Amino acid sequence: MLFIKNTEAQVSNYSSMSDLTEDKILRGGDIFVIDKLKNSKNIEATGNTYLSEKFKKGSIEFKDGKKYEAMLRLDIFNQTFEIKNNDGKITPISINENVEIYLDEQRYNMHNVMLGEKGDLAILKDIVVNEDLSLYFLPRKVLELPNERAIQAPSSGYSENKQKAKWKEAHLYLIKSNGNYIEVPKSHKKMSLLGIFNEKEYKLFRKQNKIDLKDEDDLIKLVNHFSK
Repeated sequence: MLFIKNTEAQVSNYSSMSDLTEDKILRGGDIFVIDKLKNSKNIEATGNTYLSEKFKKGSIEFKDGKKYEAMLRLDIFNQTFEIKNNDGKITPISINENVEIYLDEQRYNMHNVMLGEKGDLAILKDIVVNEDLSLYFLPRKVLELPNERAIQAPSSGYSENKQKAKWKEAHLYLIKSNGNYIEVPKSHKKMSLLGIFNEKEYKLFRKQNKIDLKDEDDLIKLVNHFSK
């Protein structure tokens, strides 16, 4: 059984912990308990593959209205969430589009994202969701390899100091327009060329508001303006 905090006494629409078992999860087809993950733990690298290594209070919500509170964290590398129960056991789960995860009062969901020529499923965080134009956060980390090995040559011979690879944040923002997910570029010139916004209006708005495409608050202003 997955040990998930029962919040029925505090929030009436949260179901009892005893209602959620691995068997029911698997039969529901919306959450899958993962036995084997990608082998990130055996990669010799500094850092970790989590959005936040610390477990945080969150909730799992189904389209049928059932809600469960749990201690959760997101494993970006495996595109899974991990549940920590009361005795410390950690259970990785995979979700589909019928399940919503809430962490820090932010909603995460699975999306079918097409970037470049490849389509893939990815867990995105809602930033701004409008009917015609939306903004999402794509948590991402890449494995940065060392450029070269540092060689030490003491008098007694030499030793090789192998630099470790490291997990580095490489998060992206995506704008959804006309059903397409588009990566937000870092430059205004590239943004103008994407054809999402009217070029003249975009130039005027971003200059008047000093829009920084790397700043989330500025992206929210931008998307809300062109969603009117």
